[in-house]
Amino acid sequence: MGTLRRVFKAFRYRDFRLMWFGACTSSIGTWMQIVAQGWLIYRLSHSAFLLALDQFLGGIPIFLFSLIGGVVADRVERRKILLTSQYIQMFSAAVLTILVALGVVRVWEILCLSFVSGFAQAFGGPAYQALIPMLVERDDMPNAIALNSIQFNVAVMVGPALGGQALARLGEKWCFGLNALSFLAPIVSLSMIGTRFLPAKTTESMLKSLKQGIQFARKQGSMEALIVLAFCMTALGMPMRTYIPVFVKDIFHRGPETYGNLLALMGLGSILGSLTIAGLGNIERRAASPWGRWRAWALGLPDLRFPSRCT
Repeated sequence: MGTLRRVFKAFRYRDFRLMWFGACTSSIGTWMQIVAQGWLIYRLSHSAFLLALDQFLGGIPIFLFSLIGGVVADRVERRKILLTSQYIQMFSAAVLTILVALGVVRVWEILCLSFVSGFAQAFGGPAYQALIPMLVERDDMPNAIALNSIQFNVAVMVGPALGGQALARLGEKWCFGLNALSFLAPIVSLSMIGTRFLPAKTTESMLKSLKQGIQFARKQGSMEALIVLAFCMTALGMPMRTYIPVFVKDIFHRGPETYGNLLALMGLGSILGSLTIAGLGNIERRAASPWGRWRAWALGLPDLRFPSRCT
């Protein structure tokens, strides 16, 4: 019991629990759609290029606008940004559901909706990451970060597995429809949390704020290392995930269940690693030994400055 309390101690904060379960439910729905969307595009076009283009159009807004989204998250009440992002993504999933149900969907329509959803995520993602530190005390931040990682990887494991089964038994429209419904979970969670972020009024331009943020990140050696590491993992790992439908259909000659299961296995190791980090507790207090210092540097925690809990 003591180990479980240490691993899940950030759950003692009500607002964090609400956000965690809401985000996890929505992420599971999103991964169900990812499974169905990749399968649908390849079924309609049999084009590996269009599979890659779909991923590109969904990711390029995040690459281009996330920094701006971070500045906006410091100037606007973050719950409003998150709610707007959820509504846009829910609308996109609902439109795709209707198009597939009516049998009139085209690949270009899927690509456009991917871009719209990516644009919404470019602003919702930074707002979510900025809101999490406000839900827990500073000492519990490492645990909250680890649990947040677990939430994402639980979705990576559960969502594709459910998506593969739903795709095989019910069809693409059910995956898209269930994803649209899943956005109700974070919307309800955001409506229930008591934490509020009241941005300070400023006359500083967004460009100047953006430059200050980049300069701050460059001064933190560990943050630069983590950014490079995350970029390399995404650049090398994302193409493999993108082309899994090609391998499943053309090489393995299997169905959507195999596709979903292959994606689900990608999250299993990450969950185990996140649980290990969550169980370590406050790493800053364990940094006296050489191993502790190296581990803290690898996680990038000593140089991060998290705001204290605000209600």
